[in-house]
Amino acid sequence: MSDVQHITADMLPYTYREGCPVAVSDLRAVVFDHLGFDEALHQGTIIVHKAIASPLLEGMAAARELGFPIQQAVPIDDPAYRGDDNASMAANNSSGFNYRTIAGTDQVSRHSLGLAVDINPLLNPYLAHDGVWYPEATHIERADRPGVFTADHPLTKFLTGLGFEWGGSWARPDYHHFEWARPLQR
Repeated sequence: MSDVQHITADMLPYTYREGCPVAVSDLRAVVFDHLGFDEALHQGTIIVHKAIASPLLEGMAAARELGFPIQQAVPIDDPAYRGDDNASMAANNSSGFNYRTIAGTDQVSRHSLGLAVDINPLLNPYLAHDGVWYPEATHIERADRPGVFTADHPLTKFLTGLGFEWGGSWARPDYHHFEWARPLQR
């Protein structure tokens, strides 16, 4: 099943708060089937801005077709995470919208706008401002392994071709992060 669904503020009890820079009416739940590491199909949901819902749905279909496994994709508002980005990353959970700052800064994250997604963060860590790899440093080396992004991986190229920028190409890499790089269509 693949679908884009409207959401309400009560569906975001931990990640949507006063001061959030995006209206709930501009957010959507992207529901998709994905291949798991057990080689079975699973259903995932990632909350994003409505402007990138269709490209993300297309990207998740490509992931499935390419055999790229995704551990899980559960909204970060799930009781298992309660909006906690660190807990979500440690569980290798793929997610999108979360009103928060960029780790180690006071700058609002693109996740706060629903314009960024993190995919398999445990396998694709990021280098924080403090010089530490999160969620842990065991998967820093970019290698051709299931669920791992590299610069030349077909899914990385597909997502960037759709209009996402890959955080793995940054000076301080964020291998699990893809953010929308094109102007929003009104």
